[in-house]
Amino acid sequence: MLFKRHSSHAVLLMIMLFTVFTVTAFGSPWKTEEIQKPDRALSAYEKGYQNYRKGLFSAAEDCFIEALRQEPNLIKAHYWLGKLYREQGRLEDAIFHWEEVERLNQLIKDRRIALSLQNNEYPSYPQMLKTTERAKLAHEAYLKGIHLLDEGHWDGAEVEIRKAVALYGGNHEYLIRLARLLWDKGEQQASVKFYRDLLSMRDVNIVDFIEGFDRMLAARMDYVAQPLLRLHEQRFTGHSEYARMRDMFKAVSKHEVVAAGKIVKKLNGQVIINLGMQEGLSLSDEFSLSLRSFKAGGTLSDPDTGVVIGRAPDIPSAELLLTKVYKNTSWALIRKEFGPGVKAGDLIEFKKAAR
Repeated sequence: MLFKRHSSHAVLLMIMLFTVFTVTAFGSPWKTEEIQKPDRALSAYEKGYQNYRKGLFSAAEDCFIEALRQEPNLIKAHYWLGKLYREQGRLEDAIFHWEEVERLNQLIKDRRIALSLQNNEYPSYPQMLKTTERAKLAHEAYLKGIHLLDEGHWDGAEVEIRKAVALYGGNHEYLIRLARLLWDKGEQQASVKFYRDLLSMRDVNIVDFIEGFDRMLAARMDYVAQPLLRLHEQRFTGHSEYARMRDMFKAVSKHEVVAAGKIVKKLNGQVIINLGMQEGLSLSDEFSLSLRSFKAGGTLSDPDTGVVIGRAPDIPSAELLLTKVYKNTSWALIRKEFGPGVKAGDLIEFKKAAR
């Protein structure tokens, strides 16, 4: 009996050791594909940081922005993008991203306090009284800000409405009023910050969303707008304006113009196009794929009947070389421009190989 007992223990021990070895060597059989997939945001950030250290600032900026497209709350990507912008003299852009760092750090701090045992032992009634008082102070500050705005005291109005937002950050009216005020003062980056806070809310209405989205694009901050568009896809799908906004980041086919995609931004001899890995591009296309941008020719009509009979020839605006492929967007180098040059909104086609 003693021998059998020791034999059983030995067999059990061998099974346990074999299981540990198998999991260590070959990976857990329960590990999901999601866990095995690399974190795209962190990968883009790490690449950006390495480019920054090498002095490749344009490449670093691209990577940091891609990281924020994948994860808008990645603190270190905001920090290093702000540092990069400061060194380039883009002070307002730097401030925007460093404000994001402060906001996210404060959010983490607040959550830690809320989750602490001592705080959770507070009864609800005192917290209700404090919250009610806070909402009252926010409303008073907001009304004072509106009064100052009506009197033409914009700076004073900004101070008071900022106070209202700080006290009651979930109030849609306070957020959009502050965002509009900052926009009218020419402080686009600061304005986008509060539009972003509003558009991040689950119950934002479509009218406010459209306003904030369009202003983000006007401020050339499409990387802030695009994740928000995906966030509300289920709520707004089917709305004509949502389709318009979505199509700014998708391949287009309009007035029988067949195109692979569209240019969404031009910057420093390069363009961003709304084509990426989801549309079939791959990393092997970098520095090997030639593209052409063009403006679609207008429709041709019969001068007597007015019946549309065709379309005028397309007008080429540039020859491009694909240099960086991301998930939903890519970068391309402008090799040669024609006529008035390439602009956001131009269509994209794959260039035929020369014979």
